[in-house]
Amino acid sequence: MQIIRNEVRTGLLVLLTLGLAVGVVLYLSAPGLFRPLHFYRVYFDNAAGIKPGATVMLAGRKIGTVRSIQSPVPLNERPPGHPTYEAVVTVEVASDSQIYKETNVTMRTFGLLADLVIDFTNGDPLSGLAQPNDSFVGGRAPDLGELGPQIIQRLNPALTQAESTLAELQRAASNLTNLMADDSPLVGTIKNFDAIGNNLKGMTGAGGAIDTSLSKLQDTLTNVQNATAQLDKDNNLEKTLANFNASSERLRSVLGELHGTLGTALPRLNTIVTDFSELSGRLKTQPWRLVWPSTIKYDQPAEQTAPVPPRRRARERE
Repeated sequence: MQIIRNEVRTGLLVLLTLGLAVGVVLYLSAPGLFRPLHFYRVYFDNAAGIKPGATVMLAGRKIGTVRSIQSPVPLNERPPGHPTYEAVVTVEVASDSQIYKETNVTMRTFGLLADLVIDFTNGDPLSGLAQPNDSFVGGRAPDLGELGPQIIQRLNPALTQAESTLAELQRAASNLTNLMADDSPLVGTIKNFDAIGNNLKGMTGAGGAIDTSLSKLQDTLTNVQNATAQLDKDNNLEKTLANFNASSERLRSVLGELHGTLGTALPRLNTIVTDFSELSGRLKTQPWRLVWPSTIKYDQPAEQTAPVPPRRRARERE
């Protein structure tokens, strides 16, 4: 009797365990059997890689699965403004999932096996909760196969710039090599600077031209200082200034006397010059006066000459 009871208990435990296992499997695989679900449609340009039963998440938390995939979608059923979105994925999620009307839907990889999942993120609470059978426009996160060409496309300008930069550096290195050659102008200029430096060193060194000139200038300044000291010692400078002052006074008096003499002699000189001028004029008109002075005739003024009587004229003719 005890054995029968044990067998019955064992059978009931096995049945209960099988029931729990089946319930858990059904709950995980078909959540609609135990709780209500909502269905949404998500449009993609390409549904490659996604499979029915794939995970659907809300900000990283699993809320449902992919129920079905349809492609291509008729052109008149595609979302406005997205004529190239020709795949629609129907997802089933728990009814208590807070999916808003305005939200981002992304198809991306998840996990170590890089399984594709659909994730609802960045929902706007002000837009309100989405209703069952609402539609969303989704986007695909680029995978490794798509990232390669995009990375190369973005790196192409940088690679081109780097290539041109390397070419410029190569030309700059070639120019530097030419500049540093033995027969280059830069090396010749450096040699000239070296020669100028040596010349300056020789000129400024002991016994150089500048040193000799400075020595002579110092000797001259010493002589001037000695002469100044000698003048200051014997009061020669004051005596020289006093003599110069006396000489100036004498020169001033001499110039005054000369001025007075010239003032007296100049009128006489003018008279002599006038007489000499009259004499030369008469000699030009009457040169015989040098031989017969008695023939000199002087001009009489018109108002002083009186008319000669006729009798006197006759006597003078006789």
